[in-house]
Amino acid sequence: MGILDGKIAIITGAGQGLGEGAAHAMTQEGACVALWGRTFEKVERVANDINKAGGRALAIKCDVSIRAEVDEALKKTIEAFGKLDILATNHFAFAPYGTMEDTPLETWDYEYRNNVIGTVNCMQACFPYLKETGKTRHAKVITYGSASGTTGSPTMSAYAASKEAIVGLTRVAAVEWGKYCINVNCIIPTGDSPAWLSTKAVRTPEQLKATMDHYLIKRPNCSIGDPIHDVGGAVVFLASSYSDWITSRSLFVDGGTAYFR
Repeated sequence: MGILDGKIAIITGAGQGLGEGAAHAMTQEGACVALWGRTFEKVERVANDINKAGGRALAIKCDVSIRAEVDEALKKTIEAFGKLDILATNHFAFAPYGTMEDTPLETWDYEYRNNVIGTVNCMQACFPYLKETGKTRHAKVITYGSASGTTGSPTMSAYAASKEAIVGLTRVAAVEWGKYCINVNCIIPTGDSPAWLSTKAVRTPEQLKATMDHYLIKRPNCSIGDPIHDVGGAVVFLASSYSDWITSRSLFVDGGTAYFR
């Protein structure tokens, strides 16, 4: 018995990293998952791994910045599973680094179109099904923010601002949708991912140690959060009935990098 038995979830950006981790964590707790991603081969691989392990996953190609593709992906999801309990919008786009004064408007447009509008597209499209679920039990929406916005990471202005916008729309949706028994929360994670591996690969041991010194939780071998156990486990909590009395919150799952004093 898993705490998500019988639940149907959509996970965007599910082809690698933290989205892949959330997919495995949810299916290990009994959920069936629709894995949306821009690169079909990536979500197909994750779905195959889950299905081979005894779970149930469906891979769907979808660019969430395009509403027509979101509507089509949702149609395929409902045809396969019949309902929707959980939406986790893990997708993100990350443009090249640049200072505030040098970041071109094209970069701002790219970040907002993918991160913010992509999240809005998914939430708006899924709302009728989440509202229906809310008639009998809590439906869950889990958005994804970033510590880059919380801490004000230099050279990441467009990305950070787009992620902070998601925190704002999470709060508004939580207020507006609470009457329909839809919980809306934001997770702000840091975990092992292709981006982390590429960063780790090019740093000297001294540079890596300096980076890891920002984490309040210390682990051997400069390791950070596991995508399934650490970050995926937090996503499972927000998707489960254990979080029914929590909404409009931002949950930092980051080893303490964005700590507050």
